[in-house]
Amino acid sequence: MNTDRIRKTEEKFSELFGGKPTQNEGTDAEFMRILQRFIFGEVSYVGSLDNRMRELITVTVLTVNQTLPQLKAHVGACLRVGLSPLEIRETVYQCAPFIGFPKTLNAIAAMNEAFTSGGVSLPLENAGIVTEEERYTAGSKIQNPVYGKEIAEKYLWLPDGFAESVPKWLTELCFGDFSTRKGLDEKRRELLTVVMLAAMGGAEVQVRSHAIGAMKVGNTAEEVVCALCHAMPYMGVPRLFNALNCCKEILGNGRTSMNESEFEKRNVFGRGKEDAADARYFIGNSYLNPLTSPTEKPFFANVTFEPGCRNNWHIHHAKKGGGQILLCIAGSGWYQEWDKPARSLHPGDVVEIPAGVKHWHGAKKDGWFSHIAVEVPGEETSNEWLEPVSDEQYDGLSE
Repeated sequence: MNTDRIRKTEEKFSELFGGKPTQNEGTDAEFMRILQRFIFGEVSYVGSLDNRMRELITVTVLTVNQTLPQLKAHVGACLRVGLSPLEIRETVYQCAPFIGFPKTLNAIAAMNEAFTSGGVSLPLENAGIVTEEERYTAGSKIQNPVYGKEIAEKYLWLPDGFAESVPKWLTELCFGDFSTRKGLDEKRRELLTVVMLAAMGGAEVQVRSHAIGAMKVGNTAEEVVCALCHAMPYMGVPRLFNALNCCKEILGNGRTSMNESEFEKRNVFGRGKEDAADARYFIGNSYLNPLTSPTEKPFFANVTFEPGCRNNWHIHHAKKGGGQILLCIAGSGWYQEWDKPARSLHPGDVVEIPAGVKHWHGAKKDGWFSHIAVEVPGEETSNEWLEPVSDEQYDGLSE
């Protein structure tokens, strides 16, 4: 018997809840022993984060999951380890833009029940510090240094009214209404946002973006990994692996096939700007650096794909001539034609794509990729974008 794990479980359980872990009580004591010894005897002792930050992580995941009985218990644990009611409340509040207001209201109700049981007087003090007129300006001051203005550029394709409103809502709501509030500093808010997005599932693009943001505001790679691992018992192993995989080149300290810094050194023609105009035809972020004038043929452009990014299936049409040539520059990627095996691409490879051939290309899951795309001159040329490359198709590729 692992007596050290049992001892650690008892110590951590006492710190958080002031009691003893399950012995043989209840109808499912065996399951509770597995749960408690894993969470409180193992996971809680790995990594640098303290009890206070770990409990805020737990509250975040339980809010996302809407597991309200457990949320009430961990709000009590938050109070016991010295977190203020304001810190706890702000952790729940900031989930609203990501999980929606109704679910957040459910979590607030459970939190307030725990506050009342713990002798906390309600309502708590107001924590908002911006006026209606200041929301956009105040939000921009937080958003732009960390994330820039990429969202506004990325959604220019939206119909009139929405192209302006959608990015504005993000700035005013997420950053103006919530990130400016008292109770949590920027470092903790960003780390909790990474956990929140990972727990939601299906938001890996945003997980990666916010992992970068979390490190920009002072979190280390170890702290981000620790936060995700601590969240794992509450959100499940698949969502942990999804989050870690999409952030591999950011958090791996150079242990990936090629980290971003090394890739940039080898991407000699430059990444350029995010390709907002064609973003709807890509899964993940791509970047475009025109090397010749778009009005002249042939047109040369360096296209860079972040890890996991690929374009949709598409066809280059032409009455005569046409098609495309890819000159691989840096990193590694994939090229595939319809009903044919995918081809692994590396620097120095050349791909000739005749007009009329349905195909896609992009990066591999664990590294960046760049190629020069050459538009072959032709008559009556056009490009037809088709369906996305599904996760099942993409995840099934192997060398």
